[in-house]
Amino acid sequence: MVEAMTTGTTPETAAAARTAALGGSVKQTLGMEDFLQLLTAQISNQDPLEPMKDTEFIAQMANMASLEQMQQFTKGFGDFATTQREMAAQAYLGRRVTIENDFGANVTGVAEAVERDEDDSLLVTVNGKRFPLANIVKVELAGADSGD
Repeated sequence: MVEAMTTGTTPETAAAARTAALGGSVKQTLGMEDFLQLLTAQISNQDPLEPMKDTEFIAQMANMASLEQMQQFTKGFGDFATTQREMAAQAYLGRRVTIENDFGANVTGVAEAVERDEDDSLLVTVNGKRFPLANIVKVELAGADSGD
């Protein structure tokens, strides 16, 4: 720690430098395996006169299990939201939609197709051209007269 103070580096920058020197990238989250490795290192390096209490160990394991469940829930919810967006996008098929194009002008026509592009963005095809779903400004029944 004295070296870190005298050289102007912090433990975080030193760790980042070691990671960069090894050609790796900094991992943003800890997984269950990372936690178990950390816990194993902690247990093997603990003071034999003051071992980790059982309650601390159980609390750490419970926290890790809770974190893992939360990550699984978040992933599952993200997958659910994606599915819902795709299902909602299919409701545009056969409907008359008005889309604002890249130039700010409105394009109106019947939604012919809904598809996902290489970036996993949803696109709607109107008048033979593809537009992002986010550009839709109006949806109406295909047979409805527009009051424009």
